[in-house]
Amino acid sequence: MKNLISLKLFVLLPLIFLAFGCAAMLPPSTGDLIRNDAALLQQADNFYRAHRYNEALATYEQYLQTSPQGVQWQHAWLRTAELYGIKGDWLQARARYERILAVPVDSGLALKARYGVGQAQYKLGNFLEAERILENLTASNLSGDLRFKTNALLTELSLQSRNFPQACSRLLLVEKDLPYGEEEWYQDLKSRLLERAAAPELEKLADLYRDTPLTPALLLQLIRLETQAGRPEKAEEWLATLQRRFPQSPEAVLAAKLSAPPARTEAVGSTAAIGCLLPLSGEYAEVGHQVKNGLELAALQAHMSLAVEDCGGGADTTVAALEKLANDPKIVALIGFFPSAVAEAAAAAAQRLGVPLLALTQKKDITQTGSFIFQDFLRPPLMLQALVSYTGSRMGWQRYAIICPDSKYGRTMARQFAEELNKHGMLLVSQVSYAEDGHNLALAVQTLLTTVNPGPDGRPSLDAVFIPDEDRAVAAAASVLASTSQFRMPLLGTNILHTPSALQHDARLDGIFFPDGFFAGDPDPAVRAFVSDYQQQFQQTPSYLAAQGYSSLRLAAEALQGSPGIGRGEFAQKLSQQLPPPGFTLFKSFNTVREAQLAIKILTIRGQEFQLAP
Repeated sequence: MKNLISLKLFVLLPLIFLAFGCAAMLPPSTGDLIRNDAALLQQADNFYRAHRYNEALATYEQYLQTSPQGVQWQHAWLRTAELYGIKGDWLQARARYERILAVPVDSGLALKARYGVGQAQYKLGNFLEAERILENLTASNLSGDLRFKTNALLTELSLQSRNFPQACSRLLLVEKDLPYGEEEWYQDLKSRLLERAAAPELEKLADLYRDTPLTPALLLQLIRLETQAGRPEKAEEWLATLQRRFPQSPEAVLAAKLSAPPARTEAVGSTAAIGCLLPLSGEYAEVGHQVKNGLELAALQAHMSLAVEDCGGGADTTVAALEKLANDPKIVALIGFFPSAVAEAAAAAAQRLGVPLLALTQKKDITQTGSFIFQDFLRPPLMLQALVSYTGSRMGWQRYAIICPDSKYGRTMARQFAEELNKHGMLLVSQVSYAEDGHNLALAVQTLLTTVNPGPDGRPSLDAVFIPDEDRAVAAAASVLASTSQFRMPLLGTNILHTPSALQHDARLDGIFFPDGFFAGDPDPAVRAFVSDYQQQFQQTPSYLAAQGYSSLRLAAEALQGSPGIGRGEFAQKLSQQLPPPGFTLFKSFNTVREAQLAIKILTIRGQEFQLAP
């Protein structure tokens, strides 16, 4: 009996172990799979919301590979399409959107995919097809945000074709859905419409759209254009129209300030002085003191009097300081450095008080405030125009690409660089962007190279790559380009590379070209004399800001030369026609809207030092 029990145990134990082993080898249940898929998708969504786009794309792709027909596959496909667009790979993005539309999907998702196809066609330059798709989309029942984006993109297309009545009509539709969309995009569209339309076109628009949210802006732009063209009577007519029809609008208030007669344009006597408005305290104090050094050196050499006021960098304190200087009868003109946020307030006050103002600011269109406002500062269009002109005429380059950070600065510089290429008849082959923190920069560079066809020698068919970012990011991009393409790609940058840290990247930035307004190592005798005088006076090498202050004061001194009793109005007229003063100056001339044209330098890095480009 005992032997029989032992035999039974001998037979049963392997079976028990086999049963447990089989249970351990069973595949996970459907519920487990669903839970794992949901966790993967949640992780991808978290990456997406955190702007970690490289990781988000990889995780969405993993989800689609493991669960091609998962519960949320449509959502994942849409996200991958959006992410390829963010990376600048619009061919892949379009293919993903079209894949969604090839199968039955939720109607809301289908509308988003149709917009995505239209956006991709626009980015790829297929404008007629993009317009057809987007126009058809407007007939659908769209959500507020999708309706905003669709009409905004249609407005872009109208501006592209210079169809201003259509652009205005579409922009009004965008304005209606502004609560659902991006204020920055709307304002940019509005600004470009006003900038690109000439006075006769604006008149037609103002007559066609007599009572819309855009009408006050149209009328204000007409006032500015007629004033600049020397037709004050016509400007007064438009002012009267604006004040009659929109008396409470911000545009009417601003127009009244711009059109107010100068408070005082009398002669100022033989002891004429220049007033200076500088942020000597607060956030911009360092900038203010650099400009002040240059102003003081020029005043010392020209035997001129300066009256300096600390404006602190805020709008209210700036206006108060400006009014104080303007009330001094010895002050014939003002020079001031202003952050963009306060430049308009300073310009409006100077115009109202009838005192000429040389504004050291990058604020766009600041001179449209009125005939007493001059802009004398380094601006992105000047730098990029010089860079494109140099690389085209001197280097013979024609084909360019852009790799830019997804930041306000990056987007602005990329757009203006592309516009300059278009003006010069050059080709933008490809453009990609990366997150502002740079975490997906390598992926963006690799994406760029996949979108560019190789030439006969195997090299990417590009002449240069423009990267508007700080030196660390540009050096990182240079490393990826070199390791991926096997060739050293010529790089272009902006003046933010003109910093000592750009020389610390083991030759990765050697050969890069970038523009700037001043180079202390310039062998030009006038520059060397200025640098020597500055170093002797302040025991340091002058920066661009110091050079700009020096140049602006010398420009004002030249306009005062031989005119001891000149009035403010006469000074403004003389300044608008002023030629460059002898000796060192950044100034070349003022254009018709009183924006200074500056002598831009193209610099490069060779052997861990900055040099003038050959």
